[in-house]
Amino acid sequence: MEQLGQTETDRKAIYDIYCENENGEKFIVALQKARQNYFKERTIYYSTFPIREQAAKGLWNYHLKAVYCVGILDFTFDDYENEPEKNEVVHTIELKNQHGKTFYDKAHLYLS
Repeated sequence: MEQLGQTETDRKAIYDIYCENENGEKFIVALQKARQNYFKERTIYYSTFPIREQAAKGLWNYHLKAVYCVGILDFTFDDYENEPEKNEVVHTIELKNQHGKTFYDKAHLYLS
């Protein structure tokens, strides 16, 4: 699936799999065999498209549906090379504050 930017000069996003559950929550799946530069940044950028789609014109209650990004990777990140969690199969990433508490529970990234 391809998501176009808001203008012709904006970068687009291409998803391997993009779907929605019965509650309106979105799922982006990226299948990545080869190491990709800036994969973390790209994943965050890709997740903004289904978030922006929820912004209705006119009166809006700002209640966002969850967006899940699932990355199935055949490589590890350089900054994980010396970390104990390097050998874990699934990595769950959440938006947290400086005290480690979940700041926003509707944005999730799962890497495997």
